[in-house]
Amino acid sequence: MIPASVDGNIHHKYIRTSIGFDSASKVYSQLIGNMLTDSASAVKYWYFIRLMGKEPSHLALEAALKTCPNMVIVSEECNNRKETLGDIVNRICDTIFERSAQDKNYGCVLIPEGLLFHLSAYNQLIHEINTIFADAQKRIADGQPVIFSDEESDPDAVAELSQKLLADSSEIGSLLTPWSHSLFNSLPDFLKQQLLIERQLSGSIKLSQIETEKLVAYLVDEELNKRKRQGKYSGTFAPVTHFFGYQGRSGHPSMFDCSLGSTMGYTAAVLVQHKLTGLAVSITNVTQPAK
Repeated sequence: MIPASVDGNIHHKYIRTSIGFDSASKVYSQLIGNMLTDSASAVKYWYFIRLMGKEPSHLALEAALKTCPNMVIVSEECNNRKETLGDIVNRICDTIFERSAQDKNYGCVLIPEGLLFHLSAYNQLIHEINTIFADAQKRIADGQPVIFSDEESDPDAVAELSQKLLADSSEIGSLLTPWSHSLFNSLPDFLKQQLLIERQLSGSIKLSQIETEKLVAYLVDEELNKRKRQGKYSGTFAPVTHFFGYQGRSGHPSMFDCSLGSTMGYTAAVLVQHKLTGLAVSITNVTQPAK
């Protein structure tokens, strides 16, 4: 096996790094650097940038170390501090307030793709919604009618279920716990639709399709308007959202990844030549120069 993952989520004492993480983090860092330059030039936009990475925050953190944005959200830290999304929004608003006091109504916030999975309330909501659709998939496989349907099951039944749950909050309310239903009702319409419509074949949500950066920007805007009404904030706030995802997968490999890939490929070929299976290639001294 050759460990390859742009997310950088394959780690233990024998696998120091995986092919792709170095290249992806550098591509994202260049894009973020461009946005930071634009932000400092236009001096009127706050950029909310979500980075690919599934549940770990490795790419967001690595890009932050390379580019020094105004703020980076690290999902694992939020989970460790038992933060809610409201807590994170307040931290961002505090940063915006401090910069506004310096007449700097612009900046950049990096957000990891898997943030919502690390917040207990949203994690529970996503789990419950996934369970609803997993049960529906099972009923289809067993030839049974899908929930809320008196007709025979068919491949379009899950899509119809999504639309029905989206259109009638009382129906999804009967399937969710009261806490999750309350949270679901508090979400903006675009996120409700993404949670119910954008699904994988297995029935689970498509993480890359959940626009967390738009949700955070939306909630920050609401909180800042609330502070304005209370006379606590007088700056301007113009959010712009971005998702940097597949740009990292399609970028040219870095010198480090070229060296790492050729070394791992050669070693894997030697293992195959000697008919050794069930083994992973292990490379050490990866902190040394690529040459």
